[in-house]
This record gives sequence, structure tokens and C-alpha cells, in this order.
Amino acid sequence: MGGRGRGLTPPVTIHSLNQLLSPAAALGAAATLGVADFTGGVAGRRSAPPGVAIGIEAVGFLALPLAWWLLPSRLDLSAALFAFAGGAVGGLGLIAFYRAMALNLIGVVSPITAVVAAALPVGFGILGGERLHVGQIAGIAAGLVAIVLISGGGRTGGDGARAAIGLAILAGIGFGLFFILYHSASSAGVTAFVSGRFGSAAASLTFALVTRVSPIPRRSTWRLIGVGGTLDGAGVVLYLYATFHGLLSLSALLTSFYPAFTVLSARLVLKERLGAMQAAGAVTAIVAVALIAAT
Repeated sequence: MGGRGRGLTPPVTIHSLNQLLSPAAALGAAATLGVADFTGGVAGRRSAPPGVAIGIEAVGFLALPLAWWLLPSRLDLSAALFAFAGGAVGGLGLIAFYRAMALNLIGVVSPITAVVAAALPVGFGILGGERLHVGQIAGIAAGLVAIVLISGGGRTGGDGARAAIGLAILAGIGFGLFFILYHSASSAGVTAFVSGRFGSAAASLTFALVTRVSPIPRRSTWRLIGVGGTLDGAGVVLYLYATFHGLLSLSALLTSFYPAFTVLSARLVLKERLGAMQAAGAVTAIVAVALIAAT
């Protein structure tokens, strides 16, 4: 009896433990990235977004010890290039995101960005021959409804608001490409983390030079950037861990809930209130993210 019982219980290996911890890491990524987006967005209201993005990426290197602890550390040139490209487009998306939040409510911009960021990997899969599930089709439809609701209420009227929504969509494209490219590079672990941050910083610096804005953030934003950069770096490490050890679909689903933490931070810290239509749109957008990312 004793021997048979022991045979029925599979041993707990490092691999199986990592698989079990992968969803928790994805949720941790959602929380840290969501709060980082909030602090970076507030900083982007006080200083030029490219400088804020550069600061966020530089401070994010503080998460390197966490990356060494959690991620594989092998040199892979192709993975490094994927991560660099992902960091570059993600950095440009971050600039658009901060600029959008400077123009409008954080609780309006963040859900729109999340819908686009979640939908883009689905579109990438379709081009690769995948078929949409009914839930994903419903999620895309819900996302369109959410954008209409958010666009139609409260402070979203006017040219500034339309610009904010357009920037939020561009940011979502950048974040969606970031998720796709980082998944491809996740096997390189630490190499992907370092290469991606250099890519984001390089893209942000180039944008600052081209647009002739200061690449150095104002001193009044340094504390916010310190908090946001530390959390952003930790969030990227946690996402790489989750997507390397677990399913991409599950990791994307859980990480895509980051706007809930951004909106909650705006509500608790800034006392930001949404109109009834905007609130309905924000909730619909979060539901859409879940449907789009679900398998």
C-alpha cells in the first residue's frame, strides 16, 4: 500500500514548480506594470514624456538582480534582437501613453490602450493561420463598444480628447508588439531583459532628439520616476518569467489586467472620477481584454 501510494504522487520538480508559479508571476506583472504606468503617467504630466520614458527605462535596471534570480541567462543574438525591437516599439508606445494621459483622464486612456494591446497578438495569430474563438470575436466587439462609450462621455469631447484616444491606440499597438516580441525572446531571459531596456531607452532618446525636447526629466518628477522605473523593471522580469515557464495565452490574459491597477491608483491617489458612460466603457474594456486573451 505504502509503495503504491508513493508511486501515485508525482515528484515536485523545479519545472513543475515554475509552471505553478507562472500565473502568480503574470498577476504580479499586471500589478507592478499597472502602478508603474500610473506613476509614469503622472510624471508625464509634469515633464516631457520622452525624458520620463528614458528615466523609467534607466531606473528599471535596478531589477537586474531579480532577473538573474528568476530568468535563464544564456546568450542568444536572435533573442536579443527580438527583445531590442520589442523594447524600442514599447518605448515609443510608452511615450504615446504618457502623452495621452497628460491630455485626458488616466481611467479613460489606460483601458483603450489595453484593448488594443490585447487584440494585436490575436491579429498576429490570425496572420499565422490561427482561427478566432467565439470569445475572442466577442472581446474585439466589446472593445470597440468600450472605445465608443469612453469617447462619448465626460471630458472626452473635443480635439484634445480625440488626440488622447488616438495616442492611446498608438500606445496599445506599441505594447501589443512588445508582448509579441518579448515572448519570442523570453528563452534568453536576462539577455532579453537587458537588450529590451536598451532598445526602449535608445528609441526614447532618439525621439527626444528628433522632436527637440529635453531627454532629462524635471527634478520634480524624479521620485515618481524612481518608483515607476523600479516597478516597471520588476514587471517586465515577472512577465518574462511567466511567458517562459507558462502558456502565452494565460500569461497575456493575466498581465493584460494591468489597467485595472492603473485606474485603481488614479482613483485612490488622484481621486479621479469617471462619468457614468466612461465608467461603463472602462469596465467593458477590461471585460474585452479578458475575452480577447482567453483561449
